[in-house]
Amino acid sequence: MYEIVIVGSGPAGLFAALNLVEKGIDSILIVDKNPFPSGGMLNDCKLNLSTEIGMDLDELKITRDEAKNYIDFIDRTFLRFGAPEEIFGDDEKLYKEWDERAKRNDVEFIPSIQRHIGTDLSKNVIKNFRKYLEEKKVDFKLSTNIVDIKIKKNSFVVESDSGEIFEGNYLLLAPGRNGSKWLREVSNRLNISYSNGKKIDIGIRIEMRKESYPITDVIYDPKFKIKTKYGNTVRTFCTNPGGRITLERYDDFTLVNGDALKKSKTENTNFALLDTIILTEPLTDPFVYGRLIAISTNILGNGKPIIQRVGDFLDEKRSKEETFFDKTRWFDKVVPTLSVGNLVTPGDIRMSYPYKIIKELKESLIKLNKIFGNTILKEENIIYAPEVKFYSLSYNTSKYLETNVKKLFVAGDGAGKSRGIVGAAISGIIASLGIINGKKS
Repeated sequence: MYEIVIVGSGPAGLFAALNLVEKGIDSILIVDKNPFPSGGMLNDCKLNLSTEIGMDLDELKITRDEAKNYIDFIDRTFLRFGAPEEIFGDDEKLYKEWDERAKRNDVEFIPSIQRHIGTDLSKNVIKNFRKYLEEKKVDFKLSTNIVDIKIKKNSFVVESDSGEIFEGNYLLLAPGRNGSKWLREVSNRLNISYSNGKKIDIGIRIEMRKESYPITDVIYDPKFKIKTKYGNTVRTFCTNPGGRITLERYDDFTLVNGDALKKSKTENTNFALLDTIILTEPLTDPFVYGRLIAISTNILGNGKPIIQRVGDFLDEKRSKEETFFDKTRWFDKVVPTLSVGNLVTPGDIRMSYPYKIIKELKESLIKLNKIFGNTILKEENIIYAPEVKFYSLSYNTSKYLETNVKKLFVAGDGAGKSRGIVGAAISGIIASLGIINGKKS
């Protein structure tokens, strides 16, 4: 019998456990289906140290000053466990220069101080984090898939697919973005109150030579927002200078993503360009909509994501494997970091994306191209699809993220309380404060 069971070993779960043990509370178990505690920290591990990115202060029910204090604590904690000291985005003069460029093209530029740890170095940081928690008697049960949760009078009974039973007086569910579907199923069984979201991000990932995106020399992950003629918002997301394109595999489709290592760099930079779609009627389920687009793109790619040269995209024709490195069009100047034909298929994303989304992405690319002096729409640059970011359900919670089920808390991206590592960590700390207050009363 544990005092607290935490499902999920990402930033929300780890920071909740950290705050609990440092407040003198023990008997904590962290359970995760993955073999290594991490959540989103294992993919690039980029910390946005700004209240404007990765969190909704109204959703978290905190003030901007409170958020800043949390961010400072989280950043110091990462440094304590081995994060590099280098930060990006603290040069006010250079920020103003890029801000003026953006404004001239009717684009919003969002400032943020950032710390990049990298997929390679993040493993060591996470190991140090876990070691510290284990020294404080926190138990980890990894490679453990939770299939059932039951309420037993004043405690919770958690069961794994191997039949193991864990019991706790308090339960924190923080399964991460990939666990949002699982959390919905648990919520339906336990009658946890939530409301359906209607937003989804659908877009592309762009890859180019590092020198084509020089802003990353001073701002690691620059954030631009474009209001399109249709009224939607398109934004840049998850920039990886010297990075690589990666794949996200789900049960019935594969998405593209990106990351970067700290010690080993490629010659390319990549970032996502995402169109935020708000569904109204008759279709209101964003997961269904995003899944259909992802599957149709994979079908056109013969079971794989699609890759397309920017030159072909602008000419409104599909890319072909035999001409993908055509020297007469300078296509050999940008070498993709995913193997063409093996992991991605040359094609035409216009065949699988709705016309409106294509128009908005193209409009946004043109504006970014003007900001960067015509380097974004070079013919040799590369587009990958599908890139889809699902928003989680919105859980109805108290100030301390307690659900309508007493002593059951939620936190992190999977519960719709954050959109990134720092925001998830904040939500985990807030939930831990709720548990501490509950124990006192």
